[in-house]
Amino acid sequence: MFGKRITVPPKKTFHPLLEEPFAVGESDFADFDGRTVRSDNGVILLCNGGSAEGSVDFFRGTIRRNTLVFLLPGTSFRLNDRTSDFRMEYCAFSHNLFIEIAGRFDPAFFRLLKEHPFFDPSEQIAEGARFWFQIVGYTYRDRENRFRDIIIRNRLQNLFLESYDKMQRFSERFQEQRTSEPSNRQSELFHRFITLVKENCAREREVAFYADKLCISTRYLSAIVRNTTHEAAKTLIDRAVVLEIEHLLQSTDLSILEIAYRLHFPDQSYLGRYFKKHTGQSPSAFRKSRK
Repeated sequence: MFGKRITVPPKKTFHPLLEEPFAVGESDFADFDGRTVRSDNGVILLCNGGSAEGSVDFFRGTIRRNTLVFLLPGTSFRLNDRTSDFRMEYCAFSHNLFIEIAGRFDPAFFRLLKEHPFFDPSEQIAEGARFWFQIVGYTYRDRENRFRDIIIRNRLQNLFLESYDKMQRFSERFQEQRTSEPSNRQSELFHRFITLVKENCAREREVAFYADKLCISTRYLSAIVRNTTHEAAKTLIDRAVVLEIEHLLQSTDLSILEIAYRLHFPDQSYLGRYFKKHTGQSPSAFRKSRK
């Protein structure tokens, strides 16, 4: 997965080094700069220095020292404007290992991680996370340990438990979602909107479609999304479509015309104009720059 000298081929998604179910290490993530990479498995990241602008699916955040980033299986990850001193520790784990752990948690926790993947804890909490990376790294390197996989599973579960506790206690956004019925209702609608976008963005790119699916007005949906993310609903939809285009340009040999048909654009020219409007590059220039 993210070794110090790892090179990620543009036609592959990233995943842990799955001769085994997890991988631990540190990286400058130079190979991820400007590249949209889809995660088949799960990753926990802790920034040790420098900064970068990050995207997890269509949620954006600034990554700086002590920022924790949670990538759940099936998400897309991207870095931009990475500084030369940027470093992150990582723990990557298989989808099967994630399923074993996730079954013991309140689904609301993983919904929170999915919709708010960037977490900036206090220095004290970050030091606790850094200590966790040290002990899980020790176990990762101890390959003669007969109970290595069990220990890693327990330590990974412990980190999720610690994260859940700290988010409940210290995350203002989480508290806002849990304190009132209207907020809970809006949180549920927002979650359903995000799920619908991921499932339908290849075909449907208008807010009205999603509002209709949720049986609410476009104005109410727009208000919910803006209250939650401070961005427009259409912005998130377009970002999801662009991520899908970028993924297909990087990870397949499909022609731009074939990508246009797969994503239900009228023709190649329409896709090209749409992509350039949102990225500043033509699809062909983007593909060439990522080779």
